[in-house]
Amino acid sequence: MDSAKQTKTLARRVGIIAGRGNLPIALARSLRADGEMPFLLLIEGEADPDHYADFPYKVVRIAKVGQFLKTLAAEKCTHITLAGPVNRPDFKKLVPDFEGIKLLAKISGTLSKGDDGLMTAITTFIKNKGFEIVGAHELTGSMSISKEQLGSVSPSEQDRKDIKEGIRIVKAIGELDIGQAAIVRDGYVLAVEAAEGTDGLLQRVKTFSWDNPAGVLIKLSKPGQDLQADMPTIGPETVTEAIDGNLRGIAVEAGLTLVLDKAEIIRRADEGGIFVLGVSDSFKV
Repeated sequence: MDSAKQTKTLARRVGIIAGRGNLPIALARSLRADGEMPFLLLIEGEADPDHYADFPYKVVRIAKVGQFLKTLAAEKCTHITLAGPVNRPDFKKLVPDFEGIKLLAKISGTLSKGDDGLMTAITTFIKNKGFEIVGAHELTGSMSISKEQLGSVSPSEQDRKDIKEGIRIVKAIGELDIGQAAIVRDGYVLAVEAAEGTDGLLQRVKTFSWDNPAGVLIKLSKPGQDLQADMPTIGPETVTEAIDGNLRGIAVEAGLTLVLDKAEIIRRADEGGIFVLGVSDSFKV
């Protein structure tokens, strides 16, 4: 380990508040490979403890915010990141502790502002307790994608037109805090992401059928999205779902998308004959 990395490692301990999916464990492994040992707070009913046996962790109910904060402090965590989706709870059924009551009071004013307002309220609350909030993309550069093609399959001219149209559509729904993704085929919008997330979107598109692979999944961050708490992410399963949905490829936002297990993504994409591309706003056909 070089001296700069060692200094950084000694100066912080990362606490990962873990929801569902593969992002929390992928992030923990990446940090460990860099010489750090993160501590994980697993949201009860969301993160599966069986996946974290190799790391120090504690399972906490979502409303027990005081327990969150005390545990993070006891573990000497200095930097906190939120990783993995969490179902929006039924606030009427929660039994919060004292700190949870204070957070819920702040959250109540954000519920009409969509998920972005909710996540910003949560991260601001934690930050005000003395922790530094960081995005997963700030902790490890190996999990992001640049303006590049992953794998050997390239988009066709029509695919590139669909990507361009998809960028326009996703930016429009992002402005309304609806979703982060859309599927476009031959210039026609097949589906846009809503509350079901990208996995649900890909499941829906399977109901469409055509003889040859067609259509592109485009996924971008939303304008004003709190990337420290919620960053667009794809993984090998995204590629598999796109293949099962008979799509031609996937285009995601360069620099602002986390890519889980890049080598496996490339393997599945090449095997399935689809492209995976990092793009920017200025994408040209």
